[in-house]
Amino acid sequence: MDFEERKKGFFDKRLETLPPQERDNYLSKKLAKFVKYTYQNSRAFRERLNEVGVSPDDIRGLEDLEKIPLARKEDLATRQKGEIPFGGFETEPPNKARRIYVNPGLIFQPGEGEYEIRNWAEALFACGMRQGDIVQNTFNYHLWPFALTLDESLGKLEITVIPTGVGNTMMQINIMQTLKVNGFMGTPSFLMTLAERAEAMGVDLKKDLNLEVGFVSAEMLPEGLRQRLEEKFGMIVRQGYGTVFTGCLGYECYYKNGLHLPQNIIVEIVDPHTGKRVSPGTTGEVVATNFNPSFPMIRYATGDLSILVEERCPCGRTSSRLKKILGRIDQATKVKGTFIHPWQTDEVAAQFPEIFKYQVIITRKDHTDVMTFVAEVKDEAVDKVLLRGRLEKVIKETLTIKGEVEVVPPGTIPDWHQKIVDRRRWE
Repeated sequence: MDFEERKKGFFDKRLETLPPQERDNYLSKKLAKFVKYTYQNSRAFRERLNEVGVSPDDIRGLEDLEKIPLARKEDLATRQKGEIPFGGFETEPPNKARRIYVNPGLIFQPGEGEYEIRNWAEALFACGMRQGDIVQNTFNYHLWPFALTLDESLGKLEITVIPTGVGNTMMQINIMQTLKVNGFMGTPSFLMTLAERAEAMGVDLKKDLNLEVGFVSAEMLPEGLRQRLEEKFGMIVRQGYGTVFTGCLGYECYYKNGLHLPQNIIVEIVDPHTGKRVSPGTTGEVVATNFNPSFPMIRYATGDLSILVEERCPCGRTSSRLKKILGRIDQATKVKGTFIHPWQTDEVAAQFPEIFKYQVIITRKDHTDVMTFVAEVKDEAVDKVLLRGRLEKVIKETLTIKGEVEVVPPGTIPDWHQKIVDRRRWE
């Protein structure tokens, strides 16, 4: 299919192009009804509301959401220890669940018999996947819900799925060639692993493979990595964002103007300490309310940081967008009395196309914090002295503290790396 065709159309045009006020009215009515349903059927939610003296009748629309306390992953884990398997967050008896998923931290989650939620299908369509495609799903089908959720969502688009899961790179390449796979789902790092393995096998990525569109998630997607993948395969690579407990919270369209909010979910950007919404354009924590009838999450705090964008997108979708995921609320590191966030160091690296990866390392010398910005370049021939000087200046301007710079050759920083590493030792 021509790339121009893949950027056209909508999964649900009526909802995706609703004027903002109409969308707010639609979500407000849905929220009021869902809160009453959840209060009646989920003991954990009912107890949370009772603790703060809030009645379901108090939640009439979006403006009343802040009356409901935030729920965090730790809350699920704590309640499940006292009440296996779902901690009272479920709405039906555990033996009615079609599946029981096991998430990291041994947190259990019920899976409904018929998967009716359409948010990931909306995301996959916006990414460019279309009826008749053959898609290789390399997300892990073992224990967690994500791969199966995407599998079900592809079915709603009448797309053929090859459920490979992760690993077995040689076999994955052979499957792609033999079945003329034109769609990929997985992490961006695994797609790069497949590219490198295929090249080592003597496979021409553009001539011998048929990949046209890729949907990646579960990892950050640096723009430099996206460009390399698109150039290597001659394909579109777009990303989605969500959590296992809330489902899809955002997705890119063809134009890459941030992460569009799906139509059947409520996303807030809040102050993580107060739970109150922050002003537009301000960084805050992503909080989501889904409409999953079997495992409702109302005001689930993801721990991720982002900014809400309201400007219209050329694709025609009228939803608000998350600018991007800026990091985690628990990843900030104080250096010389100043908090440094991953989203800030991302902003530094984004100003230098010569940089492929980076890592900020915090150490101590003579009782003083030392911040070293390790920059892995794409090309060994880059003028390292010039790059070092420019980087030091931008670090001072962006982070407000001085940092040392170390320029390293390609392949130095591992794929699975922390952006900020604290190696200080306190006596």
